[in-house]
Amino acid sequence: MITPMPPVSNASGRRAACSRISWRLLAGLLALLLLAGRPGLASADWDSSLREIESLYAGYTALQESIKDANAQTAALRKQNNAARTAVNAAIKAADAAVLGCLKSEAEALRKRHAPLLEQYTSLGKDITAARKTKNLQQAALLEIRRNKLKAATAAAQAEIKAKNTELAQAKASAAAKVKPSKDALVPIAALKKQIIAGIKQLSAAAAERKAADKTYKTAVSSGDAVSAAGALKLSCAKMQNELAIVRQLYAWEQQITGALRAAEAKLPS
Repeated sequence: MITPMPPVSNASGRRAACSRISWRLLAGLLALLLLAGRPGLASADWDSSLREIESLYAGYTALQESIKDANAQTAALRKQNNAARTAVNAAIKAADAAVLGCLKSEAEALRKRHAPLLEQYTSLGKDITAARKTKNLQQAALLEIRRNKLKAATAAAQAEIKAKNTELAQAKASAAAKVKPSKDALVPIAALKKQIIAGIKQLSAAAAERKAADKTYKTAVSSGDAVSAAGALKLSCAKMQNELAIVRQLYAWEQQITGALRAAEAKLPS
């Protein structure tokens, strides 16, 4: 015989039903609170981002002006240095130019004046050698007599030319010694110029990164996205700080070039 299960009381069923309803209401309430909380959080972030933009913008514009001024100062100093370097190089080249120019002219005139004699003497020597090879001893003797007649004059011409060339070489050496201290003072400029070229490339890269951040900022402003705008503006400020540091370094290198040029000017021969 099967014993039937005792019937569930009405009170117990009502309690179970109420429990299920309570859990459903609680879950729904929690969902509503979460949904309602999100716009509030977004609004708080948006307001905070607006305040951040406001606090950053003064620094942003100040950095722009600083970079502009630093670039202008660097460009002006570079122009000044280039002009000074041209002047120093011209002064070095001109050192004893009058004396050297005169000696060069004298040496050239002397060479041209004695050229026919020296060429004739050399040609006779070749003809003598050729006559001896063909066993034409009479012709070789006649040619040797003619060459020997020119021997003293040729030796004197060669000695005169040699003396003038020696004088010119000594004058060049003297001029080189006079300008050597000035040239030595200019030596560091080459390395500084290489550093400047590398720095300018770094500056271009930093400027490109900053322009990209500025573009992102403008796009975010157009779409009303304060959070993205604040992030882009902050990044742009960081990139401008980098730009400013590079420009200041470029200026420092130009100042070093100025120092080298002044040292070179001071050491120019009077």
